[in-house]
Amino acid sequence: MFGWLKKWMGGARETDAPPHVFEVPVPQREVDDGPVRMAVPLVFRQPANIDPFETMFGIVRLSRKDEVWPTLDGEALAPLIQINLSRAPLVPAAVSDLCLITVFISKPHSADPTPIIDSRSPDPHATWALRSYDTLEGLTIPKPPVNNGGVIPLLGQWGVRREEVERHSEDQPKIEVRTRIVDGVKHLETLHMAPPLSKLGGWPYPAHDMPWWADTALPDTWDFVMQIENEPKANWYKWGRGAACIARSRQRPHLWAIDVQQPLE
Repeated sequence: MFGWLKKWMGGARETDAPPHVFEVPVPQREVDDGPVRMAVPLVFRQPANIDPFETMFGIVRLSRKDEVWPTLDGEALAPLIQINLSRAPLVPAAVSDLCLITVFISKPHSADPTPIIDSRSPDPHATWALRSYDTLEGLTIPKPPVNNGGVIPLLGQWGVRREEVERHSEDQPKIEVRTRIVDGVKHLETLHMAPPLSKLGGWPYPAHDMPWWADTALPDTWDFVMQIENEPKANWYKWGRGAACIARSRQRPHLWAIDVQQPLE
């Protein structure tokens, strides 16, 4: 129906290990050596099902009746991701007023992304679009464009909530996950580097520097919301060897920012 049998190509971040989520997050009060935020990973493996309210990659199945499909220069944007926050095991405070987020991407976006978009008054020249909904009531299934960019629709599976600790080094910030390990005698605490998974909440996992919107001199305070990694099984590898981080303005919540980073050579 959606071309699930297409073969996917490479281009995701350089990791051959299967996605791993940590089963036993340490309570926040026990993490005392760095700022801590809760996050929940998103893994896309199975073909998307027929439930339009699911979280999915490569397809958008919900919109308002009066909404038209977003375009750039007359060409339909490709549906990238639909996240049903009402079914998520964790919702960041920055989007606690929302039930659903959908994201669309244009072909020029990967090379020259529009840094900030206005979801209340979309710019027809923006390279991406984000729609947010505070209720699921009244949403309908939109008619998708003929060409969705070759992305294969996959179903999203939520991982286990985890606590992420931000650490700064001389070359780049690092995001680590603290977990407990039971060795049969006592509980041990270990720190692991956070795997580069698509996720909701936590800290951004940058390719080299913190996102541009982390600059405190900017007029808006930007709260990190989610990270979208390459998803090779969905035939999406447009971030190259990097990823995209999305944030929301605290002062003007209709504004959304994106930072697409590639590793420095």
